[in-house]
Amino acid sequence: MLTLGIETSCDETSCAVLKGQDTLLSNIVSSSLFRHKKFGGVVPEIASRHSMEQIQCVFEEALHEAKIKAKDLDLIAVTQGPGLIGSLFVGVAFAKALAYQLGIPLIGVNHMEAHLVANFFGSPEPKRYIGLLVSGGHTMLTYCEKGKIHVMGETVDDAVGEAYDKVAKILGLGYPGGPIIDQLAKTGNPRSVLFTRPKQDRRFDFSFSGVKTAVLYLLQDFKTGKPKADAPSKKDIAASFQHAVIGWLVEKAIDACEFKKVSDIVVGGGVSANSYLREKLTRDAAAQGIKVWFPPFALSTDNAAMIARRGYELYKKGKWSKLNMTGEPALMIQ
Repeated sequence: MLTLGIETSCDETSCAVLKGQDTLLSNIVSSSLFRHKKFGGVVPEIASRHSMEQIQCVFEEALHEAKIKAKDLDLIAVTQGPGLIGSLFVGVAFAKALAYQLGIPLIGVNHMEAHLVANFFGSPEPKRYIGLLVSGGHTMLTYCEKGKIHVMGETVDDAVGEAYDKVAKILGLGYPGGPIIDQLAKTGNPRSVLFTRPKQDRRFDFSFSGVKTAVLYLLQDFKTGKPKADAPSKKDIAASFQHAVIGWLVEKAIDACEFKKVSDIVVGGGVSANSYLREKLTRDAAAQGIKVWFPPFALSTDNAAMIARRGYELYKKGKWSKLNMTGEPALMIQ
């Protein structure tokens, strides 16, 4: 069975061809990141226009690399949400038109769910595990059992990737902030600044807005708004910020494992590429007898391969979408 995956939830435009459940024949990604850098963040209109310009080319390249024709496809899986509404509309409209033309089934996919299954190409999925989803728009802990995903907790304000971007902007480091801070933090003192741990009413929720504000007032006076002469160095702030927020993620993920009595943590989303998260979570979890799954770097950010695999799984369970399906920017995990 050949599944076409289509992903246009934000600033990537991607198409992939999957044979069966695990054989990836192609995965083409066109990123508009270079167009957003000068603005210091993703501009929705630019992202959607990029997807409109690139979707046909990316689709044709995916078929070419997979060495198939459109008529060979058996199923189309497309990101239905969450994401930017303009970008989602591009992918959904393209998928619906193609499914109608070819007369094949269509299935809408929650791309946060898909981030988790990006770990399982060629590997059996654990029957029970804790899912840690970390990206520029989302931070949540989930409990997954026999393919069913339940949300245990999520951020009450900024996502962790968003916090990285905002702190990088405060420090004048550029965009995207995640890779820049991750690299700079390696040269700084992670205990130079001790950030206050945020408190939430729910055990497995997160908050990252306060630490962003704390970074701002390390650099400037609260009352006057003027720069402080005795502010810590940027590398020490970066290292301390990363040490704090990654520490909170790791502690809650391991706590969720102990609460649910499971021995696997599966990580998904763009922040899964963070080197300190990979190192600390793997080390701390191993000390508790917990195995950690990280996706390959190529499948860490948004991509159509994971959409195709999640779509294939859902289709095999008897689920599919009607042609009146539309993009849902606030789509929840079901």
